Amino acid sequence: MYKVYIVEDEHLEREALKMILDKQAPNVKVVGSAATGTAAMEGIDETEPDIVLMDINIPEINGIEVLRRVKKKDPAKKVILITAFNEFDFAHQAIKAKVDDFLLKPIRPEQLLEAVGQAITSLKANEISLFTEKMNEVIYAIVQKKYAVCRKALGEYLDLLYDHYGYDLLAIENEVDHFLSEIYAIEVNEAKENNQPVPAQPTSAHLTGHFKNRYNLKIEIMKVIDRIFERTVSENSNRKNTIDDILNYIDMNCHKDISLDQVGEYANMSSYYLSKIFKKETGVNFVTYLTNRKIDIAKDMLVNTDVPIINIALDLSYHEPNYFSKVFKKSTGMTPTEYRKRYKNRKKPFDSDF
Repeated sequence: MYKVYIVEDEHLEREALKMILDKQAPNVKVVGSAATGTAAMEGIDETEPDIVLMDINIPEINGIEVLRRVKKKDPAKKVILITAFNEFDFAHQAIKAKVDDFLLKPIRPEQLLEAVGQAITSLKANEISLFTEKMNEVIYAIVQKKYAVCRKALGEYLDLLYDHYGYDLLAIENEVDHFLSEIYAIEVNEAKENNQPVPAQPTSAHLTGHFKNRYNLKIEIMKVIDRIFERTVSENSNRKNTIDDILNYIDMNCHKDISLDQVGEYANMSSYYLSKIFKKETGVNFVTYLTNRKIDIAKDMLVNTDVPIINIALDLSYHEPNYFSKVFKKSTGMTPTEYRKRYKNRKKPFDSDF
């Protein structure tokens, strides 16, 4: 479902555009409308539409300036401008501001639907390109042994899939199958380099039952990725004192109640020496880094699951939920409840179904 925002100062024309899209464009949802440029900027920021359908000649901030601001903030957003014959100079400016399409008044329904359809086709092409780009980012992070980067990129990759395919779980499953085959190629290569048995190939069939919730799916895929990182650690014990491996160890175990002493023991160095090099290499101390990683996980769980806050605290080894809330608010400026209420409203398909 693609979101459309309408900007038109004439009430009847605004309602006519909305009616045509509501009745004849099943893959489109009108998420808001505005009669002025000022209101449009506020509404677009709030609703985050994929397509903006906008008259050039609107009060306060004209359509060209709104176009410039929208494109500056998000070049991928599609903007279709509505113009009249006597507004050629405006149209010329719009082209320079990278407008995506024009509609000439009076607008016929078939013209509107064609323009919106072309915008959607372009959005889909961009999204598919982004799949590959983000998937490669995950793969590169695995190869480079950057665990935190890998986990973050994986979440973004799955967001792109679910935003694009919505309820088409079969299409998501096919994409994930391809993704898992890329990960498996890394596993096979590393196993052969270290004269180890080749592991069984993971497929989407191993993830049956997890596709209805992207958070659960991410956790299951991370288990496959964890296997690669754990094998690297066990087969390269002489690398445990590099900063990258130390960070990977922390990132993989940050949900536990790990201490600087434990990390020092893992890295075969004193906690005093570890503390010094950690601050030098990362710019923050160990406790701050660990807390930030825990808060990142908490944010993810608050937005993408219905796990009670007390359980999230316990999962992250905060034995006092009140202390967890205090730490969370210090980091984000909001309590866990406030954060969930604000961002869970932007949930995507399946996020709260299971």
